[in-house]
Amino acid sequence: MFVAAEVLGREHDVAARLLAQLVAHAEDHGIKDIFLGTTDKFLAAHRFYEKNGFLEVSKSELPRSFPLMAVDTKFYRRMITAA
Repeated sequence: MFVAAEVLGREHDVAARLLAQLVAHAEDHGIKDIFLGTTDKFLAAHRFYEKNGFLEVSKSELPRSFPLMAVDTKFYRRMITAA
C-alpha cells in the first residue's frame, strides 16, 4: 500500500490513521498477527513500522499463505492483543 506524496508526513497522519483502522479491525475480528513485506529501500517505512510495534522477522517465519512479492526483501510482524 502506498500513500500519495501530497499527503505524506505527520501533518496529514494518513499512514497512522490507516494503521489504527487496520489494528482495530484485526482486534474486532480476532486476528492475532499482522504480517507485511517491503523492500529494503523504504527506510522511512521501516521506521514507521518499528515505531508502531512491528518487529522484523525472517522470510521463513511468514505464514505459508503470505502473498510474497518479488520486490519484498524485508518482513515484519505485529502481534495483536485484544483491546
